[in-house]
Amino acid sequence: MRTVFLLCFLFFGISTFGQESFGRNSSLKGASQEKFNNRKIVQKLRTLDNQRAVAIGLDVSLGLFGVHRMYLGTDLKVPVIYTATIGGGGVLWLVDLGLLIAVKDLAPFKDNPNVFMWNSTR
Repeated sequence: MRTVFLLCFLFFGISTFGQESFGRNSSLKGASQEKFNNRKIVQKLRTLDNQRAVAIGLDVSLGLFGVHRMYLGTDLKVPVIYTATIGGGGVLWLVDLGLLIAVKDLAPFKDNPNVFMWNSTR
């Protein structure tokens, strides 16, 4: 009985898989359109919102070591100080997280050499 169910499952699975792949190969215009749509998706992922999301994710997971600051661009001293002080006593990375969430423009935080991210030199 199990063998019959297994054979039926395999037969129907292979037949539906074959129909899907045949439908994809028969229309080249559809395949090129699908690749074009994939390129659009990749371009949308490279926006500022994605940079914000990555920076927030790095701050939440590895903020005590200043990895989010390395992602945004900074001097070598900043992650060393973050690591030595364990995220500024656990306060600096929380303040950075609040800033990354609240502030709309990340430009002042990119390539910022200061230990305090909110202290801009520009």
